[in-house]
Amino acid sequence: MATQSEDRGFFPDKNNEKIEYKLLGKKEELVIFNYLDSQFGIPSKAFNGYEFIKRGKDLWISTKKSTQALAFINSGLKINTIGLRALRNPFDDNKKATTNFIQIFGKQATKNLYQIKESDLLPYLRGEDLVLKENLERGYKIIKFGDEIVGMGICLDNRIKNQIPKSRFIKNWNLKSI
Repeated sequence: MATQSEDRGFFPDKNNEKIEYKLLGKKEELVIFNYLDSQFGIPSKAFNGYEFIKRGKDLWISTKKSTQALAFINSGLKINTIGLRALRNPFDDNKKATTNFIQIFGKQATKNLYQIKESDLLPYLRGEDLVLKENLERGYKIIKFGDEIVGMGICLDNRIKNQIPKSRFIKNWNLKSI
């Protein structure tokens, strides 16, 4: 029978093997800052007061105060997460910022923003891709509606492929009811 900790997913992998949390060094941090600035125009000062933590293949972000708990976690304390998953595969060519991360820090972005039209918003929130009439540079785009960050998409040829997690798709919602 599984323990309560196992039921809640406190073990990071299927074999219940410990994956270590590790604060990024200055060189690794600079790689991340350069990526976020060059891809989205998010300046490094947006992350003052935060630390990046490497856990497995993912990069997490947390307040500096929260990262003090790392000593306890790495000593064997079983805990699910510290902070917010920021990037998947952060040091590979196929790195991707998460929707949560972009919805929080994307407000400071100045590049690769795509303003979605009201008529496209509901279909996008339901999981549909955006079909483009204009040609945009390939790559990840931050999808905005007005001043709000909707999520991420990846521009491929004449469309922006929806990157919102399926669990967040809106199934039954009517914009006119707002």
